[in-house]
Amino acid sequence: MPRAALAALAVFHALSSGQLCRLKSTDLRDGRLFLPGRTVLLADPVRIRLAAYLDYRNRRWPRTANPHLFLSQTTGCGVEPVSHVWINDVLGMPTSRLREDRLLHEAEATGGDPRRICDLFGLSVAALRYTGTMDQPGLIEHSLRNAGPPPRQGAEQKPGDHSWP
Repeated sequence: MPRAALAALAVFHALSSGQLCRLKSTDLRDGRLFLPGRTVLLADPVRIRLAAYLDYRNRRWPRTANPHLFLSQTTGCGVEPVSHVWINDVLGMPTSRLREDRLLHEAEATGGDPRRICDLFGLSVAALRYTGTMDQPGLIEHSLRNAGPPPRQGAEQKPGDHSWP
């Protein structure tokens, strides 16, 4: 159940694993997520997934004293946050991959507008590394070539192709 909510927050709003760990239930109000220094209007698909997760959370840990939004079997009976490792395990990949994909997608969609990216995701000038990629020749083609599953064992490879072990 938490996978959909975690993925939605990372994919739609580019939250980092640290932000996801620290989120508290009280940070969600009126379709918004209140983060330190900014307020995020949640996308409808995110709100739907969070509502389903909150129903699950309330059924699974009805009397928990833990104020954090995301709970695990270990943290449900305490008050500490879940770990980065737990979040990445639930997602099946590092949160940073989802976050970076979202930032790169927004950089492409806005034509590399650093102000838009900084405002939308609460970033500083570090966002310039994402907008700078828009001028790189072949970026989209490279992303598409490397987005699929690894080649099957025994499949012929072209020179320069890399296979996964």
